[in-house]
Amino acid sequence: MMKKLFLLMFGLVQTLLFSQTQNLATLATGKYLGLKSILDNDKNLFGYFALYDLGKTENNKKKNKLEYIIFDKNLNSLSTGNFESDETAIEYYSYINPEKQLVITPSFNAYDYAFDTSFYTPSDFIISLNDYQIKKKDNLQYDGTNLTPVSVSKTNGERKDDNRNLKKTAGYQLTSEVIGLNNNHTLIFEYKYDRPLFKDISLKFFNDKNEKVWDYKFFDQDNKYNSVNFKVVNFDNDILIAKVYKYQKDSVEYNFMVFDLKTGKVISVLPFPYERNLYITLNSVDGAINGKYNTNDKLTSLLRYSGGPLNFYNEGFVKLIYDKSTSQLSFNEIHLLDDVYSSHKDIEELKEPFDSKDIDIKSVSFLKNNDIVAIFQKISRKNNAVSDIIMMQFDPMMKLKNLKVYPTQKNSSYLFSQYLNDKNDMVFFYADTERKNREKKWNLFINTFINGQWKQEVLPMTSENNITIPYMAKEGYILLQEFNEKEKFNKIRLERLNY
Repeated sequence: MMKKLFLLMFGLVQTLLFSQTQNLATLATGKYLGLKSILDNDKNLFGYFALYDLGKTENNKKKNKLEYIIFDKNLNSLSTGNFESDETAIEYYSYINPEKQLVITPSFNAYDYAFDTSFYTPSDFIISLNDYQIKKKDNLQYDGTNLTPVSVSKTNGERKDDNRNLKKTAGYQLTSEVIGLNNNHTLIFEYKYDRPLFKDISLKFFNDKNEKVWDYKFFDQDNKYNSVNFKVVNFDNDILIAKVYKYQKDSVEYNFMVFDLKTGKVISVLPFPYERNLYITLNSVDGAINGKYNTNDKLTSLLRYSGGPLNFYNEGFVKLIYDKSTSQLSFNEIHLLDDVYSSHKDIEELKEPFDSKDIDIKSVSFLKNNDIVAIFQKISRKNNAVSDIIMMQFDPMMKLKNLKVYPTQKNSSYLFSQYLNDKNDMVFFYADTERKNREKKWNLFINTFINGQWKQEVLPMTSENNITIPYMAKEGYILLQEFNEKEKFNKIRLERLNY
């Protein structure tokens, strides 16, 4: 009886250990390409996505057959499968969309997108989280009237030919931007160019059956001086917020516009003072940073503005909030030179606009008390060399509440941040080097922010035989990947944070 009980307990312990540890090198037959965290729009962790290359496909040697494994946040394997990559895709990422589906989405070369006539937009893949079936998502093709799902997008050359033919038959060129929203709804911003007029500048909304629901015209009459610059700032299932520059003969309007997505009615218009120097995307040298946080009653966006050619010092951040209960749109701002640099000597060298020194935004955390914690890193725009990490905490009115500078080596690297204690607190991670007797070692710096107090813990990331790579994990944990090229050892494990 004792022997049976021992075997049962041993098996249970082994199961628990397996749920916390995996060896990526032994889980698939293909070449391991990498592991990525799966997040939703609010930076909540679902699990992990591992990708493997199985080689070229039989029918098209420009395509690769890829194998994937989906893990939950405890490293339990949920599903495996295969798909064929598109020729124009460089790398694949995964995330959870608002419909609670897993999306495998490709990245592509921006130069090819802009200039290569053979380029076409690679497709997303959708995986149901109910049965884990995978299907290729159709791209949407718009011809000025109809929105049609197609299995493969047209190339730049084909679209150019279509526009050339349209110019011959209809007398104008069509420019349209197709924007995917929640629930398979689609927004299209379009205009026709019939020299010298920009005609029919409009915004169209299509439902999940690709049927046009409404059409908003920006001008009542066409005029050669009319033009519009339109960018989506934020949206949910009911509301669309856009940044709109509206140009007419003797005036320019710079507005935030709020649309009712069901009717196309403009609910609110709010002018802003930043003219064309307001940016809706928080761009880092590592890519776009999520600056949106939506709840049932509010849509919140963090935007950045920069100085124009005659005013380098005009730089800061804007917190834009739409309150559904009052149908009101409002914003608060913080000016970096006046409100931050002037009173903090650790970063005041950034106030000189001509020496290429700047701060690169790395992450934004929206805490439950409506504070925002943003992580930055000092950077030289001449060569993208980085140095100190900077934490700034803003109150709900965007007043600076807390600032801390973490001195680092020149080749330090911000990694990621995640929430703690149900979004009441947060933690962020960065890697830095330690040099002793000409030997260089990487260390992991774990920085918790709990009840307004900062605490730091340092862990070694390298040893004689292994290198350890950290990943975002479930709340209160970090995922560590031990890698040894010689032994093909690629083990991942969850470690609890000490806080």
